[in-house]
Amino acid sequence: MEFTRKNRGTRADFRQQLIGLLCRSKNFTVKWLLVQEIAPSPVAQRQEAHGGLSPEEKRELVQRVVNSEVFRRSPALRAFLLYISERVISGRADELKEQSIGAEVLGRKPNYNPADDNIVRVRAHELRGRLERYFTSEGANEAVVITMPRGAYAPEFVPRKSAHLPDARLKPQTEEEAQPNAQEEEATAEVEIIQKPALRHWLAFAAVVLVAIAASVAVTRYVLQSKTPFNSARPAGAVADFWGQFFEKPNEELKVVYADTSFALWQDLNGKTLDLGDYLNRKYYDEKGNKVFNVVMRRVTSPADMALSVHLATLAEQFGGQENPQFARDVEAAFFHQGNVVLIGSHRSNPWVAVYEPNLNFTLDQDPHSGAPLFRNRTPQAHEDATYGIPDMYDTQRSEEKTYPSYGVVALLKGCGDRGLTVIVEGLNTQATQAAGDLVFDPQRLDMLLRSIGHKSGTSVAPFEALFQVISLPGGYDNPRVIAYRLRPSEACVGG
Repeated sequence: MEFTRKNRGTRADFRQQLIGLLCRSKNFTVKWLLVQEIAPSPVAQRQEAHGGLSPEEKRELVQRVVNSEVFRRSPALRAFLLYISERVISGRADELKEQSIGAEVLGRKPNYNPADDNIVRVRAHELRGRLERYFTSEGANEAVVITMPRGAYAPEFVPRKSAHLPDARLKPQTEEEAQPNAQEEEATAEVEIIQKPALRHWLAFAAVVLVAIAASVAVTRYVLQSKTPFNSARPAGAVADFWGQFFEKPNEELKVVYADTSFALWQDLNGKTLDLGDYLNRKYYDEKGNKVFNVVMRRVTSPADMALSVHLATLAEQFGGQENPQFARDVEAAFFHQGNVVLIGSHRSNPWVAVYEPNLNFTLDQDPHSGAPLFRNRTPQAHEDATYGIPDMYDTQRSEEKTYPSYGVVALLKGCGDRGLTVIVEGLNTQATQAAGDLVFDPQRLDMLLRSIGHKSGTSVAPFEALFQVISLPGGYDNPRVIAYRLRPSEACVGG
């Protein structure tokens, strides 16, 4: 779809179409964006605080705080502050309840009982201490400070002269105060994505899509690791059959390359398709005059990718290994020359997948008429289709409220020489990508996958490709099932 004055209508209509682009299935795992900044809403931008900071300036102050050394090793507190600050700035402070904070930010179930679990109060106490520490050290020159009154969760932005802060010169930090505790340090293995200031351009609306996602993903790793002890038992069953061969040596490294969602979005908005060569040569840098150039300059991935990366880190730890996560844009060819690799996303958002596609039967393609994504079946067998795609549904059709079949692929490939094993997980939309991740991580779903391809339990899984179908639901998926697969010869290898 081309955005021109002829078809975009009013500015408001254009914004709705752009948000629709972000949400619709066509974006190849780009349904929700993990954004590293809080983009100002158009209403908030116009509301200047009398005698204080504007909403945008408040957001910038919050970003400086969460990017500081004081908060760097505490993703849970960063997520907490981002969440409560945005509620206050956008005029929704009345939504700040202990129950909602625990469920939406700190990983508790929606029906958990705050009377039995005081996690929110504990974190709030820690957050007050961190804020005080920041504004008496790195933020000592800030004219406005952020405080959170005791007994409340709504932060306040007050002039420094009105804030009751200890003099940093009279209260130096002790070594113990300056260092994060061990639990927080373990939580910092999360993949870092460079944070940039919010754009003062209409493209900031691309970042408005579900800002709370950023907070929930930031804390996901903390929640998962807090539930998984370092010396947890080595997995058994289907998980051992599939993943055990990746960790045959002590401290084996699992390389994970997660998708460059902003690159896929840039291609969708421009109606272009770039290959791996274009990606490595940064061909998109040559189009700085393009209105959506700033989209591709952002380092963005999806929550589905990040959640899978977090799961893989926990899995590697259970097998006595370690994860080495990398953003697709930061990787070079030498990264794949040895060791085991997991590639998350299709070649649209993770161009490195294209290196392996000549060896695959199920490959990503586009409908020549609608541009919707599909998987092409190169050698259809009996009762198999040549293509498997999803509807080309736009937000104007309320596609986010619809249910329809979607598809994904899981592939296990054996490398030649020093190249180890490679896993590829991809889907036609976010729900299918999430399902692909669950199929290789969740013990029950992985067992279903392996039984579907005829795997013999108790043995290492041989190389294969599996095409699966899910029912894509608003915000999730249902009924994953393998509908076609290919087993590769044991002697076949890729990358020789």
